[in-house]
Amino acid sequence: MKARFLVLLILSFQMITGCSNVPTRKIELADLNAEQLDRLNREALALASERLEKMIENARNNPESSKYLASDLFLKANMSLLEGDYTTASVLFKYVTDLVPEDSYVQKKYAISLIRMGALEESKIVLSKLYQIHKEEKVGMILAGVYTGLDEEKNARALYQSLLVKNPANEDACIFLSKAYAMEKEMTRAINQLNKCAKANPKSGIYDYYLGKLSIDQGKVNKALEFFARANRKQPDLNQAVNALGIIYEDREQFASAIKVYENYLKIDPTDSSILNRMVQVLFSREKYQEVIPYAERLSDLEPENLNLKVKLGVLYTDAKKFPEAISIFKDLLAVAPQSDKILYYLGAIFQEIKEFQNSIEYFNQIPSSSGLYTDSAIQMANMLSTLAQVEHFDGEGDKWQKQFFGLLNKTMLENQDLITEFSVIKAGFYEGVGQYKKAMEAMSYAQENKNFSTNHKYYLASLYEKEKKYEESTKLIMSILDKEPKNAQAWNFLGYSMLLRENSIDQAYEFIQTALKINPNDGYIRDTLGWYFYKKGEVKKALGHLLYAHSKVPDDVDILKHLAIIHTEMNENKKAKSYLERALKHVRSQNDKKEIMASIEKLESDRLPASDEIDE
Repeated sequence: MKARFLVLLILSFQMITGCSNVPTRKIELADLNAEQLDRLNREALALASERLEKMIENARNNPESSKYLASDLFLKANMSLLEGDYTTASVLFKYVTDLVPEDSYVQKKYAISLIRMGALEESKIVLSKLYQIHKEEKVGMILAGVYTGLDEEKNARALYQSLLVKNPANEDACIFLSKAYAMEKEMTRAINQLNKCAKANPKSGIYDYYLGKLSIDQGKVNKALEFFARANRKQPDLNQAVNALGIIYEDREQFASAIKVYENYLKIDPTDSSILNRMVQVLFSREKYQEVIPYAERLSDLEPENLNLKVKLGVLYTDAKKFPEAISIFKDLLAVAPQSDKILYYLGAIFQEIKEFQNSIEYFNQIPSSSGLYTDSAIQMANMLSTLAQVEHFDGEGDKWQKQFFGLLNKTMLENQDLITEFSVIKAGFYEGVGQYKKAMEAMSYAQENKNFSTNHKYYLASLYEKEKKYEESTKLIMSILDKEPKNAQAWNFLGYSMLLRENSIDQAYEFIQTALKINPNDGYIRDTLGWYFYKKGEVKKALGHLLYAHSKVPDDVDILKHLAIIHTEMNENKKAKSYLERALKHVRSQNDKKEIMASIEKLESDRLPASDEIDE
């Protein structure tokens, strides 16, 4: 019972009677415990009942007063019912029925308030009298439900049966009667009842749906599927059948069938959130990201408070490269959950994707060190700061980004020993990007003793040795790999390419390349080295064949693209050469390499021959 409504009720009597001298006491309801609140409720109810009885007694001999009081009490009772204060509603409706006993509408309201407060026995008495007098179908249905609630199944069944005799189209009576049979384990009677109703109402799918539910209860899933499908055919707008049918398809991993069922239904009712939820889940699980977006958008409009759905929609926008929409979604989410590391990470990743590094760094930088996303966000920041610092270096615009870059590296490497190798690679990448290969070597050498220093890191350090023409150190490092892995094709390929750069070791280079090819004949990088060997031998067309094969295997590799550009330049096909250099420019990370490629493109444009322009790719 809600004390605030009973207190309101008592105060309302003052308004009805015009009495203002009713004794009151100031009570803070929030300070009361359960026992005190219960006592207050009982006192309020007793006081309310006493005053109501006096008011009704005084109004009986005055039709005008009786009518006014009944109307006023009805309005207050109805308000209490709507507010969920069923106790107050039932008290008020009881006295209204005393004033207007012939009003069946008031009687029904009184019965409903009694049901809501759990007074089923009292409600049964009211409804029984009302049904005997008027034989109203709705009253009969409510009474049958009360019988069920009181475990008077025999009376409930008898009433449902009588209601169906009068109206065979009464869906609820048929369904509740079949449920009553099922609860009594009379499955045959339950099924026969639904079949009988289905024949009487051939256009309704609801009976087939409940036949399907009974089949599920019996473990007959195939039979249930037939019933649900039949219900869906008869009544395509029946939500329950669509849900049930889709769930079976999903459980059987027949996702295309489930999607089709949901899709057909949503053409009829585009705003059904339960079906939209299922559609979004199944499309998302099947990674059909483009198809799921319009459904997720619609569902998000219907459920604006569903934050998980908004996150999912943001991820979908990101995957579909709808970055402005994704940013808008995640910013809205961040306003609700400003400390969320996941949302901060999503925003950082999106801005990184669209090359807005400063914005990206701002969001990544807010992720706390306690977060599981902290390490990766630090790595991403380091990579972006490296790029910004390289651009700054060549533009001569100070050292703002360089200071931030080295500050982040030193702080992270000091705090986390496990990241020393990762951040040494990033530091070396910066120095390599600005052409300071000796410092790049020193950065990688510093990490050599770290437990995370892997074979790939050895390759990178060896490549830096190569750029400084420290071939002895490079060869020694690669041989240390081959000592442990004699069939490592990449190591043999590295040695082969290294020998090609030394000019006077072409024959030895070919031996190493052949060894690598025997181990892995379809590797794109090895075929690139082979192509470069033939180029060095002056066999340009043969070189081109191998390089094109390498490109088909590794289409975004900058070195392969540069090699193809050199070959086509040699063949006076400057237009093709330029196209390969432009592709390389899209993937290059080193600012130093970027400058070299741009210089090559400018030279091609200045040296371009008219004949080369006529050769199409």
